[in-house]
Amino acid sequence: MAVRLPAGLIRSLLRFVLKPFLGPPFPVSFQRVWLRLASNANLPSKASELLPLDIESMPAVRARPHGSDPDRTILYVHGGGYCVGSWQSHRGPITHLAVAAGAEVYAPNYRLAPEHPYPEGLEDALAAYRWLLATGLSPSSIALAGDSAGGGLALAAAIAIRDSDLPAPSALVLISPWVDLRCDSPSMTRNVRIDPMLRPSWSRACSRMYLDGRDPGDPGCSPLFASHEDLPPILIQTGSDEIIVDDSIRLEASCREAGGDVTLQVFDGLWHDFQTHAGILEAADEAMDKIAEFLDGQWN
Repeated sequence: MAVRLPAGLIRSLLRFVLKPFLGPPFPVSFQRVWLRLASNANLPSKASELLPLDIESMPAVRARPHGSDPDRTILYVHGGGYCVGSWQSHRGPITHLAVAAGAEVYAPNYRLAPEHPYPEGLEDALAAYRWLLATGLSPSSIALAGDSAGGGLALAAAIAIRDSDLPAPSALVLISPWVDLRCDSPSMTRNVRIDPMLRPSWSRACSRMYLDGRDPGDPGCSPLFASHEDLPPILIQTGSDEIIVDDSIRLEASCREAGGDVTLQVFDGLWHDFQTHAGILEAADEAMDKIAEFLDGQWN
């Protein structure tokens, strides 16, 4: 039987163990190591196997749950402010998503800023999608998913796919997506005290490193400001207490105005990327089930 932890305990651990160490004054190299260590608390699902592999020269992993449907595939783009994170730090949500959805999940380690600013991470996400297509998978069997900055990259990739000659994926799943790198939405101030994970100073530092002098309102970097017409069906999940909850709310409104098929789920009293605690947080498991239900509706 899985061991569940109280939401309040996880919130406190994030506030004291993770939040102070993401962002200034700590260097990115330290943040990468610290996130990797802290993420060990998010245990991967035992119902899924993990197979390391390379995708277009990117270290990657495939999560394959026992009894998965070979016609269900998710390309997962990890979060971390475009500067930290990897499939290793996201083993928990990758495997729990695979099990919930009954799908194979591929997660590449795309290049990170500041060494590799925009558009290199986006180019890697698109390269991974092309790689999946080249294996013979039908685009109708592939969903794009990502959390935080990875949600922004997944959306930016879907927009780039729409504007190219590539076939569209079946769906988008955006978990706490960071889609506005201007970092000036009202929730940045409104929720600064209650978000147990993110600090505005970290968001702004990551934005500067990823942008590398570009306009933060550039739609390629901040896909909130792109055209949202003719995109696949989208599920957006966010916590009410996060400093970037307004990104999700505004994105949903823009997609709906563009005539898109979009669903926004705001989880009251929860924080940024709470889904990464699937397996130990009941609300995270419920959110994964909602993602699986959404994907079932697109794949069936």
